[in-house]
Amino acid sequence: MQEVFCQVSAIDQLGNDVYRVKLTTADSQSIPYQGGQYLTLQASGGRWIPFSIGNAPEEKSHIELHIRLIPGHQLAEDILQQLKTTKKAHIQIPMGHCVLRAGTRKVVCIVGGTGFSPIKAMLESAFAQNDKRAFELYWGAQTASDFYLYDLPKAWQSKHSGFKFIPVVSGSDSNWQGETGFPHAVAINNIKQISDCDFYISGSEGMVMAVYSDLLQQGVPKKQIFSDMLDIKREMGEDI
Repeated sequence: MQEVFCQVSAIDQLGNDVYRVKLTTADSQSIPYQGGQYLTLQASGGRWIPFSIGNAPEEKSHIELHIRLIPGHQLAEDILQQLKTTKKAHIQIPMGHCVLRAGTRKVVCIVGGTGFSPIKAMLESAFAQNDKRAFELYWGAQTASDFYLYDLPKAWQSKHSGFKFIPVVSGSDSNWQGETGFPHAVAINNIKQISDCDFYISGSEGMVMAVYSDLLQQGVPKKQIFSDMLDIKREMGEDI
């Protein structure tokens, strides 16, 4: 792990409440990480806050963060304002072990909201390395407008024959014509040999644990289900 001082090169609004922050360093090629890992960013007062890294390490120009502003959660707003004002960031990188494992099984990614961020980095890295496995992405959101980078996985699907993108809306959206409900329920319904897949889950704690429980009930071995949240709980002594 390294402590790095970065410049904030850009902050762009991607959707209703999601902002993309690009961080640069004097020598970004010297920062080693893998798609799926995260970093911690020092907030005012010294507290270290975790953020997933939203771009593949093969993209050397910057480090990307996706920050969602949620009503009632002041910390994200404070950090975003801090980055806008200071144009600087102090980070610790890399952290986490939820990276793409080698293998031949189909890879199924189940994400909610900005849980797309680390999976984006993981998939971009797999594509850059010409990984020949089949990949499926089930991205869940309340409404269609919450898919803040919707065109990106659609483009991947056009470019990579082994990749499939299934967006799933769980809330009320009268204009939505696609899959509805929970993304993992759609995945379970779609995949015939579910125990023959590797699963990567990214989202809120409640979402990750619900998906994990349902996959186990479907006969997916624990060793084929990956998530930072699961790793953290195991490190804390939970038997899951």
